[in-house]
Amino acid sequence: MSFSQTFEKAKPYMVGFVLGLVAAPIIAFNAGWVSTTSARAEAVKTARVETLAGICSANAGRIATASSTDLATIKGYENRAKRDELVAAAMVDIEVPADLLSKVTFDCGRTLS
Repeated sequence: MSFSQTFEKAKPYMVGFVLGLVAAPIIAFNAGWVSTTSARAEAVKTARVETLAGICSANAGRIATASSTDLATIKGYENRAKRDELVAAAMVDIEVPADLLSKVTFDCGRTLS
């Protein structure tokens, strides 16, 4: 068997290998099978914000219950000042990093609205 015959037999495998090297990363990234560091960091940040906002809304519920306030009375756009006061009171007991504070406060207020 000469070199040219061996090359002709191996040619489809080499073409498939090269196309696979190019296509595999494209398919993997588009399908979401591979995540980048920034995507993971954003997912962690979002999870932290959601957790802290949940704690804030639970604290706000306890504060409202202790002061005999119905949470339905602070719903809506016109009651946002009352809601902001309740959120501020609930955030006092929670240690939130400075870079997440505004997002947690916003999400907590949105949960209560």
